[in-house]
Amino acid sequence: MITLGARSFSGPYLTPLWLPARAAGVCAVMVPGWRLLTFRALHFCAAEDFSASGLLKGHPRYAEWLRIAGTDWNLYVATHEMSFSTGAQREVAVRELERSYRPEFHAPAPQETPSLKTMLLAQAMRMNRPE
Repeated sequence: MITLGARSFSGPYLTPLWLPARAAGVCAVMVPGWRLLTFRALHFCAAEDFSASGLLKGHPRYAEWLRIAGTDWNLYVATHEMSFSTGAQREVAVRELERSYRPEFHAPAPQETPSLKTMLLAQAMRMNRPE
C-alpha cells in the first residue's frame, strides 16, 4: 500500500510480475527513489480495465520509462481501483493526482506561439522604452 496525493494505491508491483485486476481505476507508473522504499511517480493514467492488453507496454511513453528505469525490473506500477466509475471521474482523479503529486514525467504541454503584438510589447518592456 502506498499513498499518492490523497489516494491509497495498492502496490507498488514490479511490472514483469504484476497481475492486473479486471477493474477500472487509476494507475501510477513509478521508479525507485533515492532513499530505501521510496518511489517517484513518472506518470498517472486512467484505465477502464487494468487487465487490458497493452496498458503499459503499449503506451507511447513506455520506451522512455524504460530508459529512465534502466530495466523492466526497475519499473513499478501501483493501482487505485475505482469500480463503477465513469471515464470522466477517472480523468478528474488523474488531474488531481498530477496537481498534488506533480509527477516528474508527463505529456508536454503544447507550445503556443505568441502574437506579434505580444512579442513587440515584450521587447519594448525589455528595452525600457515607451511604446
